[in-house]
Amino acid sequence: SISISLGPLTSQAVPGHLLCSMMDFSPVPIQVRWFQGQQELSGHLVATAVVPNRDWTLQ
Repeated sequence: SISISLGPLTSQAVPGHLLCSMMDFSPVPIQVRWFQGQQELSGHLVATAVVPNRDWTLQ
């Protein structure tokens, strides 16, 4: 499943950021890209490590 949310999650976060969470997917190779209109965004992006779930899916 995929969820996208807006706003700071902590007091240190920059207001207005987008967070995309991907849960329960498999296999490991996954590509996530952000677009504004037709333009792919490449700056100010942060990615985290893939984390395994107990049911062999990933998040």
